[in-house]
Amino acid sequence: MNESIMKIGRALVRILNKYHHNQRCPRHFGLSEKLYAAEIHTIMLIGQYPSAGVTELANRSGTTKGAVSQMIQKLERKGLIERSGDPESGRRVNLRLTSKGKVAYFSHERMHEESDQPLISFLEKLNPDQIKLIEEFLSRIETGIDKRNET
Repeated sequence: MNESIMKIGRALVRILNKYHHNQRCPRHFGLSEKLYAAEIHTIMLIGQYPSAGVTELANRSGTTKGAVSQMIQKLERKGLIERSGDPESGRRVNLRLTSKGKVAYFSHERMHEESDQPLISFLEKLNPDQIKLIEEFLSRIETGIDKRNET
């Protein structure tokens, strides 16, 4: 394996380690209490897809329905979301952000607007072929992780 490929591999491991560490550190999102990454990301999904059920939220987040159900219960206890029965379906549950949940949602959006700008500026300068290459690279990483998770 040549040195450039090894360097990319080491960088990817470093990035994944930093991401993993970041996921375990709770942060303030406009509230007095701190929220973990899984909590704020579930809030973001509920805010972006208000008609999504547990299955759709699980698919969009890359987690299990059980994990999403547990997170919904946790966020409900914290007063960040509310759920109600869907009048059209007896089994389906409608989720919505409370006013406290909306504060966290918009605070998280603002944080990303600021922190993601350097990467967005970089990506906007790339040509379509370069973008496609990055998309393919990320897709292959995701496929590899999915295969490892199957075992």
